[in-house]
Amino acid sequence: MQLSKRTQYGLRAMICLADAYQRGYLQTKELAKREGLPNKFLESILSALTRGRFLTSKIGATGGYRLTKAPRDIVVGDIVARLEGNELLDEQEADPGERPGEIAIRLMQSRLSEALRGVLNTVTLAELAEQVSAQSRGGQMYYI
Repeated sequence: MQLSKRTQYGLRAMICLADAYQRGYLQTKELAKREGLPNKFLESILSALTRGRFLTSKIGATGGYRLTKAPRDIVVGDIVARLEGNELLDEQEADPGERPGEIAIRLMQSRLSEALRGVLNTVTLAELAEQVSAQSRGGQMYYI
């Protein structure tokens, strides 16, 4: 299973916004620069996330985008569903004329979709951001 570039870029932007949640708004060009993303495409993605009520936007020199809720209150599955649409996790309906091999494929795809939904709907943006932070430090944990 491969997430679309739209969803990959959206998740990358959301991780940056989760890191900046306490500091306030981030501008599109700053997000694009941090993650090496195409600015116009990112604007389209951020607009979709704003319409989905994941983000709020503010115009002006101190404006940009920011999460509408704390990262711990945003489920990754909701972001993916907004950016991918429901086709990614939709179940296929049984066809009365299915051959045994086709039934087997449909059943396996159903199980894979169920497992994927289970993962996506149990991981919050905060948990993902925490895992990203731990990986970017080389897996080292620092205690103070």
